[in-house]
Amino acid sequence: MTTSNKNSRFCFNNWVSNGTFSVSSSAAGYSADNLVSGIRSKVWQTGGLFEIDATNNKVYINATTYTVAVGSYTVATLITAFNAATSQTLSRNGAGKFVITLGGAGTFNFGTSTNAIWTALGFLSVADVAGTVATADERRYSTSEWIKVDLGFPQIANFAALIPPSNTAASFPTATISLQGNNTDTWAAPAVDLPMEVSSNGAFVAPDVTTSPCRYWRIKIVDVKNSALTAAVAYMGDSVINTNTNVATEFSRVRQDTSQRLSSEGGQLYIQRGPRVMTLSNMNVYFLKAQELTDMEQLVYDLGTGRPFFICIDPEQGVSSSLSQMTHYVEVEGDVTFSHVLASYYNLSFALREVL
Repeated sequence: MTTSNKNSRFCFNNWVSNGTFSVSSSAAGYSADNLVSGIRSKVWQTGGLFEIDATNNKVYINATTYTVAVGSYTVATLITAFNAATSQTLSRNGAGKFVITLGGAGTFNFGTSTNAIWTALGFLSVADVAGTVATADERRYSTSEWIKVDLGFPQIANFAALIPPSNTAASFPTATISLQGNNTDTWAAPAVDLPMEVSSNGAFVAPDVTTSPCRYWRIKIVDVKNSALTAAVAYMGDSVINTNTNVATEFSRVRQDTSQRLSSEGGQLYIQRGPRVMTLSNMNVYFLKAQELTDMEQLVYDLGTGRPFFICIDPEQGVSSSLSQMTHYVEVEGDVTFSHVLASYYNLSFALREVL
């Protein structure tokens, strides 16, 4: 493994597909296996996870403190646990807001916030409220969601991504997403906690190559008001990075609309809509030698034709406005050519096509 932060990263060793991975929740019919199917039309959708721990498990009603058992809950099991702990009635309405109903007149002590469950349920008031029914200020579908891998031993992650189906905007444009790593499966204070850049293209991060090695890695997604959080591909892993050379300038990014213009006998024009595809052509890496030549030859051999991978062309955003602008989920199109230049130096030429 080389040690460069600015040079392009060829990311194909995906721990999510190669290792032991798990997810926080899955909706029926939207299995986590879809994240590693390689088919971007198949998606994983979250089912709604509520993680209740010692920092958010207290309920304050009528100047009495109740404690909800620590655990990971679905909406249904959280309602059951809340009702059992408080002897009151928690429900969620059609708008996605939690509702607490008391057995008689009383006071909701929203002003008491120490380790309170209020924010997790969407109650944002800082003042006590008298009455028999309280409806949350915001809808809540989870406290957080995650995708996690157990590598068995510590390794360095230098790329992570979460992307939507092709030709579709990400369903999490306002989410807070981070790449976390730790050497134990506990997450109160992970050894690595890096924010991921979030846009309509997905979520991406290209960490410093000296990031601490960890056994456990996860992508954490905080999007508590999102009822339909989906993703097509998840990546956490390492990559091949060349130190002495980079993808050369003057490559081309072409966005092709495969729609066809058709005309009737009377001359009326029609459009048969097809997907839009990006291709990357005139891709060259010059003056490969020694270990870097070996690494790239092995990469080409492992990828073959049709195996998708990520290419992160500008990880430090030296010439791009965002990480997602120059990061693509692609496959090799056509031949990959190693041309001898002089002595032990070779040039690499290839073309790529976006995976749909």
